[in-house]
Amino acid sequence: MDSNLISYLANYGFYDKEAKIYLTMLELGSSIASTIARRAEINRGTTYSILEDFKRRGIVTDMTKEGVKYYSAISPEILFKKQEEKYENIKSQLPEILAVTNKFGSKPKTQFFEGFEGLKRVFEEVLLAGEKMKDPYLNFIGASSMDPRIENYIYNEFIPKRLKLKTKTKSIMAKDTSEYGKYHKKAHNAIVVDKPFFKIWNDIVMYWSNKIAILMYATEEMCGLIIESQTLHDALTSVFNLVRDVYHWSTKKRSKK
Repeated sequence: MDSNLISYLANYGFYDKEAKIYLTMLELGSSIASTIARRAEINRGTTYSILEDFKRRGIVTDMTKEGVKYYSAISPEILFKKQEEKYENIKSQLPEILAVTNKFGSKPKTQFFEGFEGLKRVFEEVLLAGEKMKDPYLNFIGASSMDPRIENYIYNEFIPKRLKLKTKTKSIMAKDTSEYGKYHKKAHNAIVVDKPFFKIWNDIVMYWSNKIAILMYATEEMCGLIIESQTLHDALTSVFNLVRDVYHWSTKKRSKK
């Protein structure tokens, strides 16, 4: 089964087994659960559970012929339209949702996301902010050690989406930054600090006026953290601006020699 299609469906909220079952149903048409399970190479119990969940979510329909239940998947066009409508509905309610999150004033809020799927959620949060932000992202980058799954996601999914946004990025990168850093240097306002004391192995993004995303790419510690804190955002922004000012000052000083 095409792994790219499975990854694509993951963007619409499908887990791997759900994606396999949905794609199998598209291939088979109307079919019984045992046949779907065998073709998808997923055990019957899990297949039955997913099919019933799909039915509740409106992704499949069923009908009974001679005492046997047959399942059929809705077409991809209808599926994606449903997802887009759901997204637009949530998006329209965003001001009210943000009002709830900000109800208790300036108390810092932290969200932790573990593993590959969790890290992708942090990327999507950053992209969503970029659709509305006017000020640029501020970004410390040191992605020298990167899990292959994250590398594939960044180059094939994240970067194409990111380049479509009008929001720019100001980046400060460590010397040993990977190819990911070359993209930032080419597409955005970026500098490379070629100093042994400047060591950073992850990605830190300051966005909106009070949010920080910390993305850790290495396989052994792959996770993401979103912190909502005005004081921490301001502190990191000050450090960012200080590093850039020192860099530009030292560059001008060298050029005069």
